[in-house]
Amino acid sequence: MDEALLREISEKYLLPFFSGATINSTTQSSSSSDKLVAFLDPQVIGYKVHRADAYRLQFRRDQPFAKTRDPARETRVIEAFVEILGGMSQALKGDLKDDLLSTFQRRVVAHALAERGEAKNLLAVIDQMALWGTRLYEGAPIASAIGLDPENHGSSTISLASVTRNDFGAVLSNGFDTLLVFDGELRFARHEVLEPSVSGNGTCPWRHAAIAEWTRKRDGRVAVVLNRLGEILAFRDGQLLFARRGGVWHFLTHDPVIRQMGVPKNETIRRAIYETALDASFARTGACLGVIGAGAGRSWEGMVSEHDRLTLSLSDKARTISKIIRGREFHNLERTLRQELVAIDGATVINHQGEVLAVGAILKIDGGSTGGGRTAAAKTIARLGLGIKVSQDGGITAYRPMRGKTKNLGTAFSVM
Repeated sequence: MDEALLREISEKYLLPFFSGATINSTTQSSSSSDKLVAFLDPQVIGYKVHRADAYRLQFRRDQPFAKTRDPARETRVIEAFVEILGGMSQALKGDLKDDLLSTFQRRVVAHALAERGEAKNLLAVIDQMALWGTRLYEGAPIASAIGLDPENHGSSTISLASVTRNDFGAVLSNGFDTLLVFDGELRFARHEVLEPSVSGNGTCPWRHAAIAEWTRKRDGRVAVVLNRLGEILAFRDGQLLFARRGGVWHFLTHDPVIRQMGVPKNETIRRAIYETALDASFARTGACLGVIGAGAGRSWEGMVSEHDRLTLSLSDKARTISKIIRGREFHNLERTLRQELVAIDGATVINHQGEVLAVGAILKIDGGSTGGGRTAAAKTIARLGLGIKVSQDGGITAYRPMRGKTKNLGTAFSVM
């Protein structure tokens, strides 16, 4: 494929999947023996469409990419991207190029999620959710969930089309703990009521943990959810892997983000922080969460009012939250409670050991700060370790000091 065409398509349809990613302006020379998609280093993936292509574009991100055995790995998406383009390369030379590419992202999602040969059926489920996302049922937005289980054998007389072409199909699942299950050929198998996730852990929004857990229990299972905001979420292997917001698909790779935090050193605390940011994102509450690094000592007290500090108990809020927390560390709190705490207007501040220092704190922000209130607060507290902002539209951005330059901040990670 012509390099200029692949670069054009990649920038428009591949980059939006990955927050914070870029494509190098230079290419890597390639021979016919090179793989179509391959790691060039932990932060660079090279790819091309055809074996004969004498170059590979270089896809780069500051945080290391997921390992090859991780279900949420970027190479899986890029391989799907390359595979689809390979089958379209001749058609893209014609007048219908833009028409063919307008629906390109959803095809990449289906190919990246499905078992080989089953992408077409998964695509039908995604398209059905997109259609329901444009409609109302008795004046209310539709929320639904459909699971595909290739090892099931559904009814030969009831298909996905026969269920979804009628209004009743839109309200037979709620998108949280019930779903309609179809087999690999889109034949209806059953309606399933799911048990709440007991562990409370998982790289997915807490309110969808039961559906994520359903996909974990058997290889090849995929679940697609439509929420009342019109967002489409796709799960596999117990993880949220794709989310469509505002008409744009995003790929979520979890473990590299958790590793990239750096602060705190304890991975259990880092995972709890990431899960809570994910929960706030999909609950659309917004959040500001700060972590005080081990070397910052008591510096945080200069930016947090005494009335907001839990240990001093000088306000009704501080006394109430202290009683609710009962001395437990952040990572030992229930996920639902963590989400409710960070939803309180202001910043939630914890230290590197997980001790909750303040909730709903209005921080003293340096003059000249740019961006909205949450951005300014996250950047202020990031100077002492890590600051995370979850915006009202669901985007997650984390800041931390650049290595060796404590006065300058960099982006630790960005999700959606």
